[in-house]
Amino acid sequence: MIPAGATPLGDELFAHHVALLAIPAIVPAVVVVGVVLYIARKDRREEREERDLIERAFDGTDHEESDTE
Repeated sequence: MIPAGATPLGDELFAHHVALLAIPAIVPAVVVVGVVLYIARKDRREEREERDLIERAFDGTDHEESDTE
């Protein structure tokens, strides 16, 4: 007697068609995640550059005022 869920010796277990049907659903999800991560990285990089530019602008005015005193 073979236990439930076990395959008899000599039989090969192939991927079920449900697994093959899931592949087309996974690929677009991976692409969407990749695009979201790319946009988030790009946005953070631009925000950091903008913040550095503002800090340099304020630092530059502070040094000019302290030099004239």
